[in-house]
Amino acid sequence: RKFISSPLIIIFIEKCIHMMVLELIGERSRDPFALYKGPISNCEDLLAYASDNGLFAIMQTTHLCRLVLGFFFERYTEAASMAEQFRQCHKGLHSLNYILHAFFEGLVSFQLARRSETRSKWITLGEAAIQTFRSWVTHSSWNFENKLALLEAESYFCRGKYNEAENKYEDAIKYSRIHRFVHEEAIAMELYSSFLKA
Repeated sequence: RKFISSPLIIIFIEKCIHMMVLELIGERSRDPFALYKGPISNCEDLLAYASDNGLFAIMQTTHLCRLVLGFFFERYTEAASMAEQFRQCHKGLHSLNYILHAFFEGLVSFQLARRSETRSKWITLGEAAIQTFRSWVTHSSWNFENKLALLEAESYFCRGKYNEAENKYEDAIKYSRIHRFVHEEAIAMELYSSFLKA
């Protein structure tokens, strides 16, 4: 293994997040690695480098960014694969990445449960995310109440409990707004609109 300085790790993590943002805004042609003159020129190179050198934070961030992109662009199978790879390199690192992973993996799992023949596998993963957030909400309702409500709404939707689902979608939107998680309010509103169209 090579020694990697902390600033270089931070730069690589920033590049991965930068690539995700560029894809979200439709600027895939721009290259965040262009100014870096080294052996890494894209996320695949970065992931291979991180794997070879045991840089779990970079591996987690790369997988998380791809999970989030998969969710937003409705590439749910790809997103589920990234969630699994994130878990494989978790190594007990608890961070914001871990929270976001649990949230998006739960959302992706419920999307796949409605679309897949392996429904029970996805319901199990989604329910595991709900249990995680039920635990976390006891420590900080401010940070987790809206996420839990949205995951519960998706679970009820999958199980055909439409009245309960509708109430939970409305709770998720309300809690997101009250707690100022505007981006998660948008996710809740979008999933609620999909529920209403179904």
